[in-house]
Order: sequence, then structure tokens, then C-alpha cells
Amino acid sequence: MLKLSFRKRLGNFQLEIDHTITEKVTAFLGPSGSGKSTLLNCVSGILNPDDGELLFSGQTLYSSQQKRCLPPEKRRFGYVFQEGYLFPHLTVRQNISYGRPRSPNGNNQIDSNTIIDILEIGELLDRYPNQLSGGQRQRVAIARALGMSPRLLLMDEPLTSLDAGLKNRILPYLYHIKQAFDIPLLYVTHSISEVMALADEAFLLSDGQITARGEPHELLASPSALPVAQMTGVENILALPVVVASEERGVTELALGEQRLMVSYTETEPGATMPIAIRARDIIVAMDPDLRMSARNILRGTIRGAAVQAGRVMLSVDIEGHLLSVEVTGDAREQLGLAEGTVCYFIIKASAINLLWEG
Repeated sequence: MLKLSFRKRLGNFQLEIDHTITEKVTAFLGPSGSGKSTLLNCVSGILNPDDGELLFSGQTLYSSQQKRCLPPEKRRFGYVFQEGYLFPHLTVRQNISYGRPRSPNGNNQIDSNTIIDILEIGELLDRYPNQLSGGQRQRVAIARALGMSPRLLLMDEPLTSLDAGLKNRILPYLYHIKQAFDIPLLYVTHSISEVMALADEAFLLSDGQITARGEPHELLASPSALPVAQMTGVENILALPVVVASEERGVTELALGEQRLMVSYTETEPGATMPIAIRARDIIVAMDPDLRMSARNILRGTIRGAAVQAGRVMLSVDIEGHLLSVEVTGDAREQLGLAEGTVCYFIIKASAINLLWEG
């Protein structure tokens, strides 16, 4: 159990938080400058709060009332930074073992070979950091944090510096760590897909304040997540039940009320909840459903409103009780007569629907 009840001011910015964390993997999701890294730095002891208290498993880490602050080295928290910091003069093996003399003896010690096997870095042990690729370097940084047998693992956007291909390869390693080790994890990110893949609970952070918290699938499909979704260029997030997954047809059918939404095939069970993301600009509006085209999704809905944003027209559309944002040009709006109450059809290619978590 981690209790966070403190304030920290940096210049004109103030982080203020008052929450208790009990889940194994907790994610903090928010844009740059929202206070995510400041939060982790206060938990780790790199920064001291201005007032309040931090408690972990009944131990006081910081208390302004008691005038107590436990030094970072005595907290025994592992920290993985964005840049994958390693000691340049030490080999991979030496980096991993660096924190072990400070680790406790006994059953809580994590076996180095287990870490090496899970992260698949056995062939890298005798290399130096300047001989590693970006993905290898980040895996070694994670291994070093685990090597000290931490009581709590902190990760500050560990995949941000990697390209999309490397991110997709590293993410499964983080999932295996979650499954293999009984270590609570605080994970900071601005990636919705990482939250969906890893977190048991998520917090939305904006301008130093927690604006919402909850189970990721429900939280990120709620209106409170819209600013975060828009930050990543995705206006629509839905969590829909799976009807059937057909490898033969190459599609998974999701239930959108009485209508069906086809997405790219992913192996999953009927009844499972699948979170998806759709950009407003990837939805086409039509007045006639009888169109011969390759797009698999033609959904009937009603326009509930429209707003002009930076020269774009953003329609608010009701499809089976789900409100979606659809972007059109002013010219299209005028020619099609798209007004509040208009019933029309919304065309979405299956390839334009992003699966936020597969399986």
C-alpha cells in the first residue's frame, strides 16, 4: 500500500495529490508537463515534497509534520528512466549486479538468472553500454532496477525514446515482469496502449491534479479520458464486447449495441472486452448505406451536434448510445446537410481501428 498525500511546487507549477494506491501495477497517464515525473521523483526521494506525507507498506518515507525524510538509498526502490541510464564503464553483467550488495539476504532476493532469462539479455552480459542498441539498453536498465530486489519499481516513460517497432518488442517483456515478480509498479506514460497492456489501475493527471482514476478499460472509454485521447491524436476510445474472432476471415466482430464493428483479427474469447481507438478523421460520412466498397463497417447513427475547431468541423455522433467524434470539412457539412438530428451512415475501415490491447 502506497499513500500519497503531498504538495510540491516547481516554479509556477504545483503537483497536489491525495490518493492511496493498492494495485500491483498503477499507471499515471497525462501529457508532458502534467507532473508525472515530479510524482515519481517525490516517491523515489530524488525530490522532497513541500508538505504532506508519503507512506509505503506502513513505513514513513516523508512527513512534514514529523520532519522525517527517508533517503533514496534506504527506500530500496528501483527506478527506470526514459533514457535507460547505465554506468558506461561497467559491463551489462556488472550493471545488473551493481545494486545487489545493498539488497537484503533471504527469500526476497530476485535471482539474476531469472531476470536475464525473462529479458533475454544473456548474450549481452559482457558488452558495454555503448555496444548496445536502444532496445537492448532499455532492457538492461530494467534488469538493473530489478537486480537490486526493489520493494517498489518506478518506470518513467521507459519506452518513449524507442521507435514504434522497438516499443512493440519491449512491451511484452514488461508484461512478463508483471507476471513473474511480486513487485508493485508505478508506471508513468502518455501512451494509452501501454496503460491498457500493463495497468491494473490508472490515474489521469493534468496540470498537477488527478482528474480521474479507475480500471483502465472503463476509465479510458469514459468522457474524462477525452483530453488525454486527443493529446495522442485519438478522439474516440471504446471498450466493446467481442462477439466472435474469426482467424479464417481475418476479423474480430465487436458488439456496438445491435450493430457490429469489424476489426483486424486478434485471438480472443467471445465476451471479452476489447478497447479500441478511432481517429475522428478516419470516419467517413454517407447518406446512403447501399454503397459497394471494401470498408467493412457501415454504422447507422444520429448527429447530436457540431463544433468548428481550427477550421475543422467536429460532429458529435450517437451510435447505439456511444458518442463519437467525426471530422468533416465545412464543404462536406454544407453539401450533405449535416445538422443536429440528421440520421446518416458512418464508414470505418477495419484497418483504421487501433486495438489498444490484444488478448
